[in-house]
Amino acid sequence: MERLIEWIKNYKFSVQDPPIISLEGLFSMLLLLLLSLVAVFFHLIRIFFNSPVDFSMDWNLFLSWIPLIVAFIANNLTKRFKNSAILLFLLSMVWIVFLPNAPYMITDLAHLTVDYHRDLTWHDVIMLFFYAEVSLFNGLVSVYWIHQSWNRSFSKRLTRILLLSSFPLAGFGVYLGRVRRMNSWDIVHNPKAIVNNLIDSLMDRTALLLSLEIGILLAILYLVLWVIIRFRIRYKERIVK
Repeated sequence: MERLIEWIKNYKFSVQDPPIISLEGLFSMLLLLLLSLVAVFFHLIRIFFNSPVDFSMDWNLFLSWIPLIVAFIANNLTKRFKNSAILLFLLSMVWIVFLPNAPYMITDLAHLTVDYHRDLTWHDVIMLFFYAEVSLFNGLVSVYWIHQSWNRSFSKRLTRILLLSSFPLAGFGVYLGRVRRMNSWDIVHNPKAIVNNLIDSLMDRTALLLSLEIGILLAILYLVLWVIIRFRIRYKERIVK
């Protein structure tokens, strides 16, 4: 099994060198897809025994895949094409618009109705947590891939600024979605409402709180992910040497 996993991670699907797409990235996508299907399976169990909680959960989970796919494309493009700063900037704009959809599902836990003697209460707790967890995984992996892309195309200083600012921006996006009931598509369909909500939110304590706390949560979780990955890479390099 270990040999199969190692072969999958090292195998490269390519028509040229360097590769356009490596199976290392596709392996991560397939694993996250599997986790997403497990989350949907929890919802199907809920439907079978009672009724659907809210089909918007499945839609929100789908939306959390958009920043992941955008970051995957950006990561592979910057590996292949060195002069792709403009394209990366455009992809980064799309990425940051949809990134809030990843931590947004944490707020779905507010929908829980507590009845300790009801089996579906505990099923709903696990189900909602699983949706939020998978959505967060999508967001964190997308941050890692876009971070790699920035490192290849931008200066270290600019990369740090972009990375650190993306966390509270994601938190502010969650506020716009949950409290102001806006969504990512409103940038195209209703930009005036976005501007009005941005102005109204500048002095809103809830906006500041969500932006700060979700930003800190994402930053800490990403730091843990980054340290684990970097330690593994450096440890592997030492063994090879």
